[in-house]
Amino acid sequence: MAPSTKVRHQWGRFSLVIVWFISAACCTAAAEFSMNFVPVDATFGDHALIDARCNRPEGPNVGCSGSWSNSGDPTPFLQELINSGGQNYYHVIVGLPEDGFAQEIFIKTSGSFEGGPSSASRGDGVCRYSTFQYSISECNISDPLGQTHDNVFTGNGSGDPRVVTMRQLMGGTWDNATDTWSCAAGDTFCFEFTKNNYLLKPKVDMTIRDPADSMEAHFEFDMSNSDYTNDTVAGMMINTVQFGDPFLGGTANFDSAQDSTPTWMNVTGGRYTFTGSGPTNATLEPYSYFEGNFDLDRPWWIYKQ
Repeated sequence: MAPSTKVRHQWGRFSLVIVWFISAACCTAAAEFSMNFVPVDATFGDHALIDARCNRPEGPNVGCSGSWSNSGDPTPFLQELINSGGQNYYHVIVGLPEDGFAQEIFIKTSGSFEGGPSSASRGDGVCRYSTFQYSISECNISDPLGQTHDNVFTGNGSGDPRVVTMRQLMGGTWDNATDTWSCAAGDTFCFEFTKNNYLLKPKVDMTIRDPADSMEAHFEFDMSNSDYTNDTVAGMMINTVQFGDPFLGGTANFDSAQDSTPTWMNVTGGRYTFTGSGPTNATLEPYSYFEGNFDLDRPWWIYKQ
């Protein structure tokens, strides 16, 4: 899915580009944090080059201007380095859920902020922020989506999904009092992507409503019933459509669980494994699928159009 117009400019921000594909030695025990789009670090700002807060309600902007940031970008953004049980994690929030888009990521890391082993994306850009000796054209921030470089330079597709938890919301209704999200009866579009376990695969949940035509469609695909070593278990699917039919005075409904047969519907989604050791070179194709393939070395910049 292409990023929304609201957050497209955010992809150029130094902080997000650096941490997006952070990986670490996998897969020791890791904390799993609540993802409710609020800051975690009680001592925010103690990592001068890492912590950043821009256009958010908690306080003034920190680290939002200069050659490494998108000065003037109105997108709410938070990045903080936190520690739990002796393990460092990057915590990144883009957007605010009450505005209709928000993405939250916890990334287990080892090594230094940039340039250390298993800390940054597996890009070939020569970029060492700590020495202040760099040419911006040599850093993968100069072309994060690979319009003029390949994905070895950008690091796209080189991350390890087993060291990341993530939640993304679009539409729906956010309750600031309880920090909870729901798909209320009056919402016309609701989307939630959740990966709340480091070792398990994600879940996608989407609802579309058109009150004028009395239509409601709901799609849910839950792959969290398997980990990244298992390609024998398909995800669990819910796929329903309800139509009010003014001509017949009734409804015309579809439910894949009742209206399909094994002769024409064979669910194989979720039957894939991750074979990389993290971080991986994106050209090695570390994903293995039960059937078909997905090329990681592709022109990601077209999704920004």
